[in-house]
Amino acid sequence: MPPAERKRPAHRPSRRKEIIEAATKVFSCDGYVEARVEDIARAAGVAPTAIYYHFGGKEELFTQALRTAMAGFSDRVYKARPDFEAPNVEGLRTVLDAGWDYFNTHPDEARLVLRYSEGRTPHALSLRHEWEERHLQRAYDYVPSARTARSTRKAREQHAAHTMAIRMMLDVILTTQAELLEDTFSGLPRDEVFAAVKEMCVSLVLSLH
Repeated sequence: MPPAERKRPAHRPSRRKEIIEAATKVFSCDGYVEARVEDIARAAGVAPTAIYYHFGGKEELFTQALRTAMAGFSDRVYKARPDFEAPNVEGLRTVLDAGWDYFNTHPDEARLVLRYSEGRTPHALSLRHEWEERHLQRAYDYVPSARTARSTRKAREQHAAHTMAIRMMLDVILTTQAELLEDTFSGLPRDEVFAAVKEMCVSLVLSLH
Protein backbone atom coordinates (compact mmCIF):
# COMPACT_ATOMS: atom_id res chain seq x y z
CA MET A 1 0.00 0.00 0.00
CA PRO A 2 1.44 3.40 -0.99
CA PRO A 3 2.31 5.66 1.96
CA ALA A 4 -0.34 8.19 0.95
CA GLU A 5 -3.06 5.55 1.25
CA ARG A 6 -2.06 4.35 4.67
CA LYS A 7 -4.58 5.22 7.35
CA ARG A 8 -3.29 7.96 9.58
CA PRO A 9 -3.92 7.75 13.31
CA ALA A 10 -6.89 9.75 14.49
CA HIS A 11 -5.95 13.16 15.88
CA ARG A 12 -6.39 13.22 19.62
CA PRO A 13 -8.46 16.24 20.65
CA SER A 14 -6.85 18.72 23.01
CA ARG A 15 -7.79 18.29 26.64
CA ARG A 16 -6.65 21.78 27.67
CA LYS A 17 -10.16 22.94 28.57
CA GLU A 18 -10.90 19.91 30.75
CA ILE A 19 -7.49 20.17 32.41
CA ILE A 20 -7.98 23.88 33.20
CA GLU A 21 -11.44 23.20 34.65
CA ALA A 22 -10.07 20.40 36.83
CA ALA A 23 -7.11 22.54 37.91
CA THR A 24 -9.44 25.38 38.87
CA LYS A 25 -11.42 23.08 41.14
CA VAL A 26 -8.35 21.45 42.73
CA PHE A 27 -6.41 24.70 43.21
CA SER A 28 -9.45 26.49 44.63
CA CYS A 29 -10.09 23.72 47.17
CA ASP A 30 -6.54 22.70 48.11
CA GLY A 31 -4.54 25.84 47.39
CA TYR A 32 -1.45 26.14 45.22
CA VAL A 33 1.01 24.51 47.62
CA GLU A 34 -1.08 21.46 48.50
CA ALA A 35 -2.49 20.78 45.04
CA ARG A 36 -0.71 18.00 43.16
CA VAL A 37 -0.43 17.48 39.43
CA GLU A 38 -1.54 13.87 39.96
CA ASP A 39 -4.76 15.06 41.65
CA ILE A 40 -5.50 17.46 38.81
CA ALA A 41 -4.84 14.75 36.22
CA ARG A 42 -7.19 12.38 38.05
CA ALA A 43 -9.92 15.05 38.19
CA ALA A 44 -9.49 15.76 34.48
CA GLY A 45 -9.45 12.08 33.55
CA VAL A 46 -6.02 12.25 31.93
CA ALA A 47 -2.56 10.91 32.64
CA PRO A 48 -0.14 13.28 34.42
CA THR A 49 1.99 13.30 31.29
CA ALA A 50 -0.87 15.03 29.45
CA ILE A 51 -0.63 17.98 31.84
CA TYR A 52 3.11 18.33 31.27
CA TYR A 53 2.51 18.06 27.53
CA HIS A 54 -0.02 20.92 27.53
CA PHE A 55 1.32 23.18 30.27
CA GLY A 56 4.82 22.19 31.25
CA GLY A 57 4.17 22.07 34.97
CA LYS A 58 2.12 23.06 37.98
CA GLU A 59 2.98 26.78 38.02
CA GLU A 60 2.13 27.29 34.37
CA LEU A 61 -1.16 25.43 34.84
CA PHE A 62 -2.01 27.53 37.90
CA THR A 63 -1.30 30.71 35.94
CA GLN A 64 -3.54 29.59 33.09
CA ALA A 65 -6.35 28.57 35.43
CA LEU A 66 -6.17 31.94 37.17
CA ARG A 67 -6.09 33.81 33.86
CA THR A 68 -9.12 31.87 32.62
CA ALA A 69 -11.08 32.56 35.83
CA MET A 70 -10.33 36.29 35.63
CA ALA A 71 -11.20 36.40 31.94
CA GLY A 72 -14.52 34.69 32.60
CA PHE A 73 -15.46 37.34 35.17
CA SER A 74 -14.35 40.17 32.87
CA ASP A 75 -16.26 38.78 29.89
CA ARG A 76 -19.46 38.60 31.95
CA VAL A 77 -19.02 42.20 33.09
CA TYR A 78 -18.15 43.50 29.61
CA LYS A 79 -21.22 41.85 28.09
CA ALA A 80 -23.39 43.38 30.81
CA ARG A 81 -22.18 46.86 29.91
CA PRO A 82 -20.51 47.36 26.51
CA ASP A 83 -17.98 50.15 26.03
CA PHE A 84 -20.26 52.17 23.76
CA GLU A 85 -22.89 52.79 26.44
CA ALA A 86 -22.94 56.26 27.94
CA PRO A 87 -21.71 56.58 31.54
CA ASN A 88 -24.51 56.08 34.03
CA VAL A 89 -24.96 54.75 37.54
CA GLU A 90 -27.52 52.18 36.44
CA GLY A 91 -24.74 50.73 34.29
CA LEU A 92 -22.71 50.28 37.46
CA ARG A 93 -25.59 48.43 39.12
CA THR A 94 -25.85 46.18 36.05
CA VAL A 95 -22.13 45.42 36.17
CA LEU A 96 -22.20 44.67 39.90
CA ASP A 97 -25.13 42.32 39.37
CA ALA A 98 -23.27 40.57 36.54
CA GLY A 99 -20.13 40.12 38.64
CA TRP A 100 -22.18 38.83 41.55
CA ASP A 101 -23.96 36.36 39.27
CA TYR A 102 -20.68 35.10 37.80
CA PHE A 103 -19.09 34.42 41.16
CA ASN A 104 -22.30 32.80 42.44
CA THR A 105 -22.48 30.43 39.48
CA HIS A 106 -18.71 29.83 39.30
CA PRO A 107 -17.64 29.32 42.94
CA ASP A 108 -14.38 27.55 42.06
CA GLU A 109 -13.30 30.39 39.78
CA ALA A 110 -14.35 32.93 42.41
CA ARG A 111 -12.41 31.15 45.15
CA LEU A 112 -9.32 30.93 42.94
CA VAL A 113 -9.36 34.65 42.12
CA LEU A 114 -10.27 35.91 45.57
CA ARG A 115 -8.04 33.70 47.70
CA TYR A 116 -5.11 32.52 45.67
CA SER A 117 -4.19 35.32 43.26
CA GLU A 118 -2.10 37.39 45.65
CA GLY A 119 1.47 36.18 45.88
CA ARG A 120 1.08 32.45 45.27
CA THR A 121 3.38 32.67 42.26
CA PRO A 122 5.25 35.58 40.60
CA HIS A 123 2.87 35.43 37.64
CA ALA A 124 -0.19 35.49 39.91
CA LEU A 125 0.65 38.91 41.31
CA SER A 126 1.18 40.29 37.80
CA LEU A 127 -2.12 38.84 36.58
CA ARG A 128 -3.99 40.19 39.60
CA HIS A 129 -2.51 43.66 39.08
CA GLU A 130 -3.40 43.71 35.35
CA TRP A 131 -6.91 42.47 36.09
CA GLU A 132 -7.56 45.09 38.76
CA GLU A 133 -6.12 47.89 36.61
CA ARG A 134 -8.36 46.89 33.70
CA HIS A 135 -11.46 47.13 35.86
CA LEU A 136 -10.18 50.24 37.59
CA GLN A 137 -9.97 52.05 34.24
CA ARG A 138 -13.42 50.85 33.20
CA ALA A 139 -14.86 52.05 36.49
CA TYR A 140 -14.36 55.62 35.30
CA ASP A 141 -17.00 54.90 32.66
CA TYR A 142 -19.60 54.64 35.43
CA VAL A 143 -19.04 58.21 36.63
CA PRO A 144 -21.84 60.16 34.91
CA SER A 145 -20.17 63.58 34.77
CA ALA A 146 -17.04 63.89 36.84
CA ARG A 147 -15.99 67.47 37.52
CA THR A 148 -12.87 68.47 35.64
CA ALA A 149 -10.36 70.60 37.49
CA ARG A 150 -8.90 73.55 35.60
CA SER A 151 -5.36 73.45 36.95
CA THR A 152 -2.94 70.60 36.30
CA ARG A 153 -2.23 70.23 39.99
CA LYS A 154 -5.91 70.05 40.88
CA ALA A 155 -6.51 67.60 38.05
CA ARG A 156 -3.81 65.29 39.42
CA GLU A 157 -5.31 65.51 42.90
CA GLN A 158 -8.75 64.81 41.50
CA HIS A 159 -7.50 61.80 39.56
CA ALA A 160 -5.76 60.43 42.66
CA ALA A 161 -8.92 60.85 44.73
CA HIS A 162 -11.06 59.16 42.06
CA THR A 163 -8.58 56.30 41.74
CA MET A 164 -8.51 55.77 45.50
CA ALA A 165 -12.30 55.74 45.70
CA ILE A 166 -12.68 53.30 42.83
CA ARG A 167 -9.92 51.03 44.16
CA MET A 168 -11.68 51.08 47.52
CA MET A 169 -14.88 50.03 45.76
CA LEU A 170 -13.10 47.11 44.09
CA ASP A 171 -11.52 46.04 47.39
CA VAL A 172 -14.87 46.10 49.19
CA ILE A 173 -16.53 44.06 46.45
CA LEU A 174 -13.79 41.43 46.37
CA THR A 175 -13.55 41.21 50.16
CA THR A 176 -17.31 40.84 50.51
CA GLN A 177 -17.45 38.12 47.89
CA ALA A 178 -14.59 36.27 49.60
CA GLU A 179 -16.34 36.45 52.96
CA LEU A 180 -19.59 35.25 51.44
CA LEU A 181 -17.76 32.21 50.05
CA GLU A 182 -16.60 31.46 53.59
CA ASP A 183 -20.14 32.06 54.92
CA THR A 184 -18.76 34.64 57.35
CA PHE A 185 -22.07 36.49 57.33
CA SER A 186 -23.92 33.47 58.71
CA GLY A 187 -27.47 34.35 59.59
CA LEU A 188 -27.61 37.21 57.09
CA PRO A 189 -29.25 36.63 53.69
CA ARG A 190 -26.55 36.75 51.01
CA ASP A 191 -28.68 38.85 48.69
CA GLU A 192 -29.23 41.46 51.41
CA VAL A 193 -25.48 41.68 52.07
CA PHE A 194 -24.80 42.14 48.39
CA ALA A 195 -27.59 44.71 47.99
CA ALA A 196 -26.08 46.80 50.79
CA VAL A 197 -22.60 46.60 49.24
CA LYS A 198 -23.98 47.50 45.82
CA GLU A 199 -25.69 50.64 47.09
CA MET A 200 -22.55 51.63 48.99
CA CYS A 201 -20.58 51.34 45.73
CA VAL A 202 -23.15 53.42 43.88
CA SER A 203 -22.98 56.13 46.57
CA LEU A 204 -19.19 56.11 46.34
CA VAL A 205 -19.25 56.58 42.58
CA LEU A 206 -21.89 59.31 42.79
CA SER A 207 -19.61 61.24 45.16
CA LEU A 208 -17.06 61.55 42.34
CA HIS A 209 -19.09 63.95 40.22
